[in-house]
Amino acid sequence: MPANFTLQDIFGALFAFALFPLTLLFPGYVIGWALDLFDFKRRSGVAQIGTGLILSFAVSPIILYLTSSLISISFTILTLFLFALTSAVIFTKTKLHFKGNNFTHDLHLAVWVGALWVLFVILSLVDIQWKNQLYYSVVSFDQSTRVSIVDAMTRTGIPPINPGYYPGKPVQLTFLYFFWYILCSVIDVIGRSWVDARTALIASSAWCGLGLMSAIALYLRLRKPNAGHKWKSAWIGIGLLSVSGLDIIPVALLMVAARSFFADIENWNAQITAWAGSILWVPHHIAAMIACLIAIMLIQYGRGKSFSRQLSNSIIAGLAFASALGLSVWVTLIFVVFWGFWFIALLLQKAERKLIAAMVFTGLTALILSYPFLVGLFQGSGSGMSQFPIAFEVRPFLLLGAFLKTWPQIWRTIAMLAILPINYLLELGFYFIVGIFWFKLNRKEIQRSNPFHLAEVLLLAIVFVFGSFIRSTLIANNDFGWRAWLPGQFILLVWSVDVLETLVFNTPGSVETAWPVKFSEVAKVRRILLTLAMVGILTSAVDILLLRFAWPLNTEPDKGQSTYSARLAFEYLRDQIPADAITQNNPITYVDRPSGLYGTHQMVIADRTAYGVSPEQFSALVDEVGVIFLNENIASWQSIDQKCQQLKIDVLIFKDTDPIWKRFELLKEQREPLYSNEHYAIFACGKFTQHEKIR
Repeated sequence: MPANFTLQDIFGALFAFALFPLTLLFPGYVIGWALDLFDFKRRSGVAQIGTGLILSFAVSPIILYLTSSLISISFTILTLFLFALTSAVIFTKTKLHFKGNNFTHDLHLAVWVGALWVLFVILSLVDIQWKNQLYYSVVSFDQSTRVSIVDAMTRTGIPPINPGYYPGKPVQLTFLYFFWYILCSVIDVIGRSWVDARTALIASSAWCGLGLMSAIALYLRLRKPNAGHKWKSAWIGIGLLSVSGLDIIPVALLMVAARSFFADIENWNAQITAWAGSILWVPHHIAAMIACLIAIMLIQYGRGKSFSRQLSNSIIAGLAFASALGLSVWVTLIFVVFWGFWFIALLLQKAERKLIAAMVFTGLTALILSYPFLVGLFQGSGSGMSQFPIAFEVRPFLLLGAFLKTWPQIWRTIAMLAILPINYLLELGFYFIVGIFWFKLNRKEIQRSNPFHLAEVLLLAIVFVFGSFIRSTLIANNDFGWRAWLPGQFILLVWSVDVLETLVFNTPGSVETAWPVKFSEVAKVRRILLTLAMVGILTSAVDILLLRFAWPLNTEPDKGQSTYSARLAFEYLRDQIPADAITQNNPITYVDRPSGLYGTHQMVIADRTAYGVSPEQFSALVDEVGVIFLNENIASWQSIDQKCQQLKIDVLIFKDTDPIWKRFELLKEQREPLYSNEHYAIFACGKFTQHEKIR
C-alpha cells in the first residue's frame, strides 16, 4: 500500500517552500544590502527581509535564466548558494534588529498571517485522498501544463525540450514565457527525491503571495514615507487582498436559473480574477507585476538622489523589466506602454526631467539582458503564428453576448461598449466605486499632492484602455484581457487604502479635515463601501471553496478511483522506467491531467505543451499516434510495434476509457504489462521490448 498521497504532497510542498529562499529571498537581500536600495541598511530587520523578497522577484528570474541557459544549471545552483552564504554573513555581521513593543506585535502577526497563507495555498493545491480515491483541485487544469514544463527543465535543461512534442527529434520549447518555471525547476533539482516539479510549483504560489504582500507594504511605505504607524497601511492593503468583485451575485442567479454548477466563479464572464485566484492559477503573472512595480518604485525613489544611486537603481530596474518579460509578456506589455507615456508626461514637466535619463537607461538595460530570451521567443522552432497575437475587441459581457449572436458585428460592439460600466462594476465591485471616489477627490491634486499619483493614474488609464479594447488571439481565452488588469487591480487596492484610512478608520471630524466630504455623507459612503467589501470577500471565499472542492463534489466516485490509479501508474513510470524512454498516452484526450501532473517522461504528442506547434502539425501527429488507442479490434501487437518503432515510442499508457482497452485481455495474453491496475496498464512496445531493464 503506497503512502498517503495527500501527506506526501504536503511534505513535498513544505520542503520545497523551505528551499525557495535560495531563489526568492537571498539574491534580492544581498543586492539590496550591497547597493543600499530603498535605504536598505537603515530599515528594520523584517523590512529588510520583505524588501529582499520582492527585489528577488526583480533579479532572480533573469539571473537564473542567463546563468542556466548560457552556462549550466550547476553554475546557477552554485550562484544561489553563494547568495545564501553571503546573506548569512550579512545576517551575522549586522545582527538584524526586531525590537519595540508595537513592532514585535506586528512581527508576530506577520508570522501568523504568513504561516496561515502558506497552509492555505498548500491545502488548496495538493491532491486530496480518501481511501482509494484521489481528487485534484480545479487549478490542476492549468497546472498539468506547468508541471510538465518544470519537469522538462529538470530533465533536459534550459530552455527545455518540449515534453509533449517529439516529431522524431527533440524540439526546444522557447515559444512561451517560462522564467517562473526555472525557479521551480531549480528547487526541484536541489530538493532531489523529496521535491518534484508539482510540489515546487505549489510552493512557488505560496511565495508569490508573500511577495505580493511585501510589495504592497513597501509601495505604501514609499508612497507615504511620513505616515505615522508604519504597519497600519500595510495591514489594510494586505487585508484588501481578500476582496474581489460582485461575481457571487450573477453566479448565484445563473446557478438557480440554469441549475448549473460552476467550478470557478470567474467563468461566468470575461474575468478580472480575484487576488487569491490569480496567485493559485497564475503566480507567474503576479510575479511579473511585482517585478515591474519594483522598477517603478526604484525610479520614484531615485528622485533627488545622487547620480550613482540613480544609476544603481536603473540597473536593477532594468533587471526587473527583463525578468518580467520572461515571467509574463502580457503584463510586461502593459508596463512598457505605461513607461512610454510616463516618459512623455515627465518630459513635459521641467521639475521631473531628471528621472528621464534613469528611465532610458532602465529600458536599454532591460533590452540588452532580455535579448537572448527574445531571440528564442521569436525564432523558436515551430512558432508558426497564423495571425497577429492581439486584436481589437470591446471587452465582452458574456451574459449579453448570448442574446446578440444574430446582431451585426457593429451593433454587438456598440452594445458591449454601452454595457462596459456595468461589466466593470460587477467584476471590480468595491474597487470600482473606490476608484471613482478617489479620482474625484484627487483629480486636482494628482501631481502636487504626491508624485506617485501621476504614475498611478497613467497606469490605470492604460490598463483600462488595453483591458477594454484589446484581446489576445493565441488561445481561445483572452489571456491578455484577463492579465492586463492585474496592475490596475493593484492601483485600485492602493487607492482603497487611502479611502479606508480616511473614511472608515478615522473619526468624522478628521474625515472632513482630510477630504472635502460632508459629515452627512460619511456614514452613507461607509455603508456602501463596507457592503461592497463584504460581498467581495464572500465572492473570494466562494471561489476558493469551488477551486478546492468543485472537482470531487461534481465528479463520480469512479473518477476519483481512476485518478488514484493514474497516480500509481505514473509513479511506477517515474521509478521503474529509464528517464530517457519516450512514453505515450491517448493524445485525443483533451487536457489529460494525470499525464501532466504526474508524468516525468517525454511524449510524442500531448496537447498540454503544444506551444509553438502549428495546428496542422499538431493534428497530423495526434491522428498518427491516436490510431494506436482507437483500434478496438486489434488482434496482435505487430501493427502496434511497427507504429511505435516508426514514432520512436517506447512505452504505451492505456486507460480504461481508451477504445483499445476492450482488447486488454488479448494484449495481456500476448505480452505481460509492465504495470497494470483497475484503470491503467503500461506496456513496452517497439524496440523497447528488448530493453535489458525490463526483461
